[in-house]
Amino acid sequence: MKKRIIQLSTLAIAGFLMISCVQPESETTEKAPSAETEVEGVDLNLEYRDFGNEPFVFNIEDYTRQNDTYRTVLWTGEYMQLTVMSLLPGEDIGLEIHDDHDQFIRVEAGEGIVKMGDTKDDLSFQQRVEDDFAIMIPAGKWHNVENDTDKPLKIYSIYAPREHNPNTVHKNKEEAMADEHDH
Repeated sequence: MKKRIIQLSTLAIAGFLMISCVQPESETTEKAPSAETEVEGVDLNLEYRDFGNEPFVFNIEDYTRQNDTYRTVLWTGEYMQLTVMSLLPGEDIGLEIHDDHDQFIRVEAGEGIVKMGDTKDDLSFQQRVEDDFAIMIPAGKWHNVENDTDKPLKIYSIYAPREHNPNTVHKNKEEAMADEHDH
C-alpha cells in the first residue's frame, strides 16, 4: 500500500511539473524583484546543493540549463529525489534498470535518444527527445538516454524512492561510474 501511495504521489508531482512547464505566457505570475544578478531573466547566482528535506521553491529550468555537472542532487526527501544532469556530446546516462520504482526525466535543452526494453540486450523502444519532452520510465525497464548531438543535453530526473545518496555531485561521467552506488 505504501509503495502504491509513493508511486501515485510521484506521478502527481511529475504531472504537475509537466503542466507547469507549458503554462501559457499570459497565465504566468509576475516575478518579484530580486537583488540577484539576472541576464535576460536568468538567475546567475544559483546555489547547487541538496536542499532536501526542507521546503524548496525554485525555477527548475534555470537550474537544469545552467548545470554543468554530469549529475547533482538538488533535493532529497523521505520518498523522492530530484537530480539535474548535463550530458556532453556523445555521452549517455548509462544502461540501467530500477526494479522498485518508476522514473521521470524531462529534457530542458538539447536533443538525444531514449531507449528502453525488457532486457538489456533488447531495447526495442527508441524515441528521439528534445526540449520540453518528458520521459516516463516504468519500474523494471532497462533504459538509457544518449546525447547523440554536438551540444550538451540538459535534463532533470525525479526518482521515488530516492536513487542516489543525498548531496551527491558527480562532476563528470567517469566520477559517476567510479561511485559504488551508480550502475
